[in-house]
Amino acid sequence: MRADKVTRLLNSLSEVQETLVAEFIPAGARSHFLTSRGEALLGLRSLLDAAIDRTKEPSGTAGKKTPSLSRGSIDISD
Repeated sequence: MRADKVTRLLNSLSEVQETLVAEFIPAGARSHFLTSRGEALLGLRSLLDAAIDRTKEPSGTAGKKTPSLSRGSIDISD
């Protein structure tokens, strides 16, 4: 297939996808899906940031087990 035919085919498929989304998914749902996708990406960013930070630790701490996350206690006394 020639490049121009592939480009036209991909453009047509993109238009079909946009039409299907617009016709079958209500606007409110699309908004929620976009928001959730953004939140998922922010979560991935946090995971990547933590992994990058671990690579910056001093060499003396490399290989040591990282402490497990646990819930802290909350003081409820007056």
